[in-house]
Amino acid sequence: MAAILLPLSSTLLWLGWRAVDFQERRSVEHRMTALHNAVAGFIAVGVRVVISAAEALADTSDFDPATGPARDQERRKSLMELLVRHSNLAAAFVGYADGRFIYVSRTANFTAEERAELKVPANATFLFRLIDGQGEARRESWWFDTIRMPGAGVESRRSDFDPRTRPWYLEAMQRQGPALTDPYRFAWHTEAGVSAGVPIDGGGVIGFDFNLDALAQLLNEYKITPNSIIGVATDVADVVVESEPCSASAPDCLPDDAKARDILQTMAQRATGSDYRIERTVDVNGHDYRFFVQAAPPVYGKSMMIAAAVPMAELSAASIVLLERAALAGAVSIVVAIIGVLGISLLLARSMERLAAKTERIRRLDFSDRILVRSRITEILRLSMAVERMRAGLEVFGLYVSKELVGEIMRSPTSTGLGGTRRQLTVMFTDIEGFSRISEAIEPELLTSRLSRYFDALGAAISANRGMIDKYIGDSVMAFWNAPQPDPDHIYHACRAALEVSRASRNLAEKWRRLDRPVFHTRIGLHTGEAVVGNVGARQRINYTLVGAVANQASRLEALNKAYGTWILASGDVATVTAGRFVWRHIDRIVPAGTTEILDIYELAADVGETDELASFLAAWQAARDAYVEGRFEAARQGFEAARAIRGEDGPCRTFIERCQTFGESGVPAGWDGVWHFAQK
Repeated sequence: MAAILLPLSSTLLWLGWRAVDFQERRSVEHRMTALHNAVAGFIAVGVRVVISAAEALADTSDFDPATGPARDQERRKSLMELLVRHSNLAAAFVGYADGRFIYVSRTANFTAEERAELKVPANATFLFRLIDGQGEARRESWWFDTIRMPGAGVESRRSDFDPRTRPWYLEAMQRQGPALTDPYRFAWHTEAGVSAGVPIDGGGVIGFDFNLDALAQLLNEYKITPNSIIGVATDVADVVVESEPCSASAPDCLPDDAKARDILQTMAQRATGSDYRIERTVDVNGHDYRFFVQAAPPVYGKSMMIAAAVPMAELSAASIVLLERAALAGAVSIVVAIIGVLGISLLLARSMERLAAKTERIRRLDFSDRILVRSRITEILRLSMAVERMRAGLEVFGLYVSKELVGEIMRSPTSTGLGGTRRQLTVMFTDIEGFSRISEAIEPELLTSRLSRYFDALGAAISANRGMIDKYIGDSVMAFWNAPQPDPDHIYHACRAALEVSRASRNLAEKWRRLDRPVFHTRIGLHTGEAVVGNVGARQRINYTLVGAVANQASRLEALNKAYGTWILASGDVATVTAGRFVWRHIDRIVPAGTTEILDIYELAADVGETDELASFLAAWQAARDAYVEGRFEAARQGFEAARAIRGEDGPCRTFIERCQTFGESGVPAGWDGVWHFAQK
């Protein structure tokens, strides 16, 4: 009978415990969900309603900075009405770019010391402040309950308060939209709260202070048990609002819950991410507490965490009595079973779950998790060490191979065979001007370090614009677009990358010039056309690259920069497609050395939005080019001189002036069609 009843009672007790525990957890989860929704709704709805009202005020002519002090009375009236409509606001104000500041607040929020300092009348409801002036003449004036500044009864004193330095002003201007500050003590109150700001067109910010007392009352209403602690924390990692502790005179009140509050604050400090959620049980002064931390939806760029600590004894008070009565015969076996299950869970489940998560991140080519998964089980520890060695090896390997290429291979392992596909590609070649001369004057180790810094700047610009670096050839870079992943707008992205590469090179050169170091100037060639892209090489060693004339043409264009004194040259195929998105200068029609094909070459000058400063130069250049093509070399020379006078030293102008002078002396070549034939590469 003992052999039958003990397993049976144990099983029934275990099932009963599971059922009770499940119900308790469901109850806590429901309460936490309700708390989460209530706090999120309080923050989102309350804040958004007031910000919407402030946005409406910002769009009115009353708050237009251009109207100046003439509309101050209407502004004070609108701010006061905002306080009347929204009881959770402590103050409303507006600051302008010239330092003017208009402030309206409730006198009920002042302490006795503040009321005495400001001479607040006993029956006053609103305080009006005005700060204006510059330097030593800057003063603060204040009065009560009168929208219009009264002729008498206005207090005044010198003030150095500047709204432009306050968090609500800075964050709103930085975001160029509504912004919330982190909780802090208000400038003219002892209360803590958050401020919000809404930018005004033309300069200035409308702001208001939120009182957090209402949120604290809401937390008290959602306390899960009498001794539970509910708090709200922001991304600055401080618990800013907490529920009130239980009354010390209450019979069930747990003494000294300060440690539990400290643990709750520490957990909230470590919480990150908009989908963060964690549960943990911790012993606090001999009492087990269940801790919960969950992220609330961000509001105007500010993330908040909802945290709770609940004594386990209060969660399971009723069920413990029931379980103790039912466990008289099977308590020992059930305790052993629970310890065994928990032990196995701790030794196996957590370690395996972390290993599975780690290998999944590695599969996604995310090597950021460098923490070794430890376990008392030898096999799991060995597996963890093997996974960590694999992660470290793949992370190093990733420095040699593009992540996009590895991702493509992992999605289609059969694509690793030799061969490729025909595709329209855009190719970029870069080269450093005078690199041979520079390399002779620098030690190899230092040159390698500078090249690495240089390639890092160029690679960042290329990768940011969806390009793939094919190879580094000495001081040159070869990159291409539209492979391995298709890119319908690959020509535009290549042109954008060329501008950013040139800009990054100039910035780096300027930095090195200030340090009195040799600088690198980058020449760039761009061409687009069909090529075969895929795996090329032997079966034991393959390389993902392209094969086709498009690469040679891009290399030629890069080299032609030296002949014309330019930095970015592209073919007509590139310039024609992106003519409406970039500013192009038609440099020349040429026949490169060793070819018979006529090639139009263009200089990538700037974005379309930067055409104003180039318009006169480009017009002068094109007029000179037209005269040059027509064989009117003296007129062309004068036109190129005029263009050079607009822009200063310009390589193509200098080149064409020399040509026109030569043709002017020797006459128009026979069969002249404006095409220049290069005899040498």
